[in-house]
Amino acid sequence: MTDKRYEIPKTPWDLIAKQRMVISRLWDRDYSLDPPVVSLDWPWQPTVEGEPKRMVEDADFDVQVQLERVRHDIERLECSGEVGIPLANVPSFDMIHFGTGPLSTAFGSQIILREGMQPAFEPAFHTADEARRLRKPDLFRDGILPDILKRIEYYNDATQGNVILTPCDTAGPWSIATSIWHYEDMLEAILTDPDAVHHVVSLVADCMIEWYTIQEAYIGRWGRTHTSFSWPYQSRGTIVADDCMVSVSPAIWEEFFLPYNNRISREYGSLTHYHCCMGYDTYFESLIKTDGFIGFDPTKEYNDMDKIEAALVKAKGIWIQPLGPDDIDLIKRLRGRIGMHFAVRGDDREDAIDKTKAFLAALRDMR
Repeated sequence: MTDKRYEIPKTPWDLIAKQRMVISRLWDRDYSLDPPVVSLDWPWQPTVEGEPKRMVEDADFDVQVQLERVRHDIERLECSGEVGIPLANVPSFDMIHFGTGPLSTAFGSQIILREGMQPAFEPAFHTADEARRLRKPDLFRDGILPDILKRIEYYNDATQGNVILTPCDTAGPWSIATSIWHYEDMLEAILTDPDAVHHVVSLVADCMIEWYTIQEAYIGRWGRTHTSFSWPYQSRGTIVADDCMVSVSPAIWEEFFLPYNNRISREYGSLTHYHCCMGYDTYFESLIKTDGFIGFDPTKEYNDMDKIEAALVKAKGIWIQPLGPDDIDLIKRLRGRIGMHFAVRGDDREDAIDKTKAFLAALRDMR
């Protein structure tokens, strides 16, 4: 229990319930845009600036930072009445400041904290022989995982169940595996000892599922999102961050990555969202082969728009990259063929509301 008492904002659960119905329709492949999934935002300046290292080390500071963001999220969500639809802004605590690889510390890797940066993780070993000896860790006791469970309990006590909490980011099976086994050595082992690679990634995938289950059992107000990111709300499925994919060919990705992403997807009813930074359009045709594939998030700045469209139309999927008022022509081109969601940003609250109303009117004119 914490001795600290925090001023907890009142979450508008009625608006959360309405937004979830709208967003669930999108995940169920209703692409009619009636109503569309839209969030809005405007610039704001928190009085407490989040710094990942301090947030990891100082639970009180962590909560203060998170509450500032939650208050802003609630203010954005409460614009729903003025724009006329349930907005998709979700006030919640996340644990992204623990980085993408904390699960790897249960296998012996070390977390590295530097001021002003997200945590990094020093892998535990180099050789395939060490990889073969790897066994399932105790997810309640090993690495920094006990610290994460204690932090969830601190959140529960601090918020008294009045704020949605999300689990710690776990990226994807390969991202975690390369935080345990040195990246270049693991890639080499694809050619020299593929069974050792499969052993490690299979073990990681199983532990990912168990680690989510443990965290979600601890969380007092869980948002039903098997990931550190709760926007937009996911009625089913999960996210896999697969930044490692660009280091191998699509054929190798399908042999060594896809089976474990499939395992994660089957556990949660779908793979709602693939994430990879920058350009990865070479892999689109492989990604949509994932069991239960629903969507991915390539930006048009770094990826071929024709390839984005072709893959998503073929998979009847969702583009998990918010579009907005500057994308009207593109939205017209894609409307009804793939799933989309939207974001509108204004100079301030009033401007954001006005721009969202104008954007919604433009969407209605397409019908």
